Amino acid sequence: MGTKYCPVCKEVVDAKVLGRYSQVEFMGIPVKRRKIIHLEEDGGCGHEWYTVEIAEEVLEL
Repeated sequence: MGTKYCPVCKEVVDAKVLGRYSQVEFMGIPVKRRKIIHLEEDGGCGHEWYTVEIAEEVLEL
């Protein structure tokens, strides 16, 4: 479980972050794509969405 913004409920909620991820390219940059679920059994709406994680080393700071 983790705290994420649910795009359907429009608020920060407890959501399940699935442990599996896929490595994909986003605008030519390798990123991790993870599935997030706002579980109904935990009082959520049941919506599923994806997030992407970019390695800090890739960002120009």
